[in-house]
Amino acid sequence: MGPQTEPNAYDDDGGCDARYTRTACLWGRRPDRISDVLGDALSLPGAPAEVGPPSTPAGADAPAVLDVGCGEGRNAVRLAQRGARVLAMDMSEAALENGARAWGDAGGIEWRRGDARTAGLEPASFDGVLACSVLHWLEDEEQVADVIARLQAATRPGGVNALLMFNRGHAYLPPAGEMRMPVLLPHDWYLARYAGWTVLSATDADSTHTHKGHEEPHTHAVTRLVALKGADA
Repeated sequence: MGPQTEPNAYDDDGGCDARYTRTACLWGRRPDRISDVLGDALSLPGAPAEVGPPSTPAGADAPAVLDVGCGEGRNAVRLAQRGARVLAMDMSEAALENGARAWGDAGGIEWRRGDARTAGLEPASFDGVLACSVLHWLEDEEQVADVIARLQAATRPGGVNALLMFNRGHAYLPPAGEMRMPVLLPHDWYLARYAGWTVLSATDADSTHTHKGHEEPHTHAVTRLVALKGADA
């Protein structure tokens, strides 16, 4: 594999608004399955069959979940649908506007514009943290490590982190007009960040798919990592 292309500099939207303004709902309404893996790890009620916002907001004693880089909220809505109180955070205003149009007033979710690198996250304030397809869009390895450490610090003992990101197993083939190149790190690099946690599941698998703006089938190597924070982590 050849050397990875350096990512372009960030701007206030993380380089994502150009994508989110091309379509009303870039990633669609169906959640990624890692949201249900996190829900199961948190012992949330079973996932309902329909895809849609919760009919009843979660109570104050429901598990608190952070969906960082939430995009248009498909995973945040799923977790709220299963009974979590969700903070859905993204630095793209266009993504949050798309989400508001897609879901309306989805109970159990606080939508917030914020940057995972700098957002004020209270220590040990979340039972679950989800970072789905966001870490590889940071600027470099140092930033990825720093954000993971911030998410870990915001997780309560006994809480769970669920991460999904592209890894170095495949070169990234950008679609026409792509604004950025991802940071591709080895699968084992991510596992090493969770030394001292209990890894509930960790997979490194190829994923071939299409999506709006990149209709040609393309393959990524994808790390999915779910880990439980112990009392001493």
